[in-house]
Amino acid sequence: MKQEGISILYVEDDLNLSSVVIDFLQMQSYKVIHYTNAEEVINNWDELTINICLLDIMLPGLDGFGLARFILSKNENMPIIFLTAKDQIKEKIEGLKIGADDYITKPFSTIELNLRIQAIIKRVQIKNRESQTKATFINVGDFKYIENELKLKFNNKEYKLTKKENQLISIFFKNPNTLIKREELLKLIWGKNDHNNSRSMDVYINKIRKILSCDPKINIVNYHGTGFKLEVSQ
Repeated sequence: MKQEGISILYVEDDLNLSSVVIDFLQMQSYKVIHYTNAEEVINNWDELTINICLLDIMLPGLDGFGLARFILSKNENMPIIFLTAKDQIKEKIEGLKIGADDYITKPFSTIELNLRIQAIIKRVQIKNRESQTKATFINVGDFKYIENELKLKFNNKEYKLTKKENQLISIFFKNPNTLIKREELLKLIWGKNDHNNSRSMDVYINKIRKILSCDPKINIVNYHGTGFKLEVSQ
């Protein structure tokens, strides 16, 4: 990834500081998506395409730790750098336990921040190259599923999956002929079991059913009021 292709989610409620940091990062050719609180990130998450997160810990409402937990529940591999005015060892430990990649105490040098971002990006690039050379395949019926490439293949056809479709396919293909509860799917993928998310999930599952209909040996069966099962016949 070239630097100009890197999108950074920056969550900071100090507008004076964030103005300086945003200007600097944009000068380095990063794309910066800035929010002042965690709720805005959560509400807009499905529309965001980001490569790395810079999170202030002391945010209004849900703090940076809580936001990090949400982000990692959606993408366990998302790189996160915490920014905080406090230099306390217990906060550093808490951040690392959650899954942060780095931790910078305010006030900090923008040059140091950039170097740390570049170091994380380099690690991600190496990890991505390694995962690409070790692409994992799951064969179900006549379909071949390539999880890390978000692809389904059937004979000469190839289907590119969205993030949500990929998450659903991953769960179903790894658990064939197993009943998966509706509420479990909603919490794992949408983070919340409510009416709107439930309707959204049904739409995605219907899209997946249409793809899988190419193979008569495979079907996602809806067990009303309970959940779904990817039924695979021999």
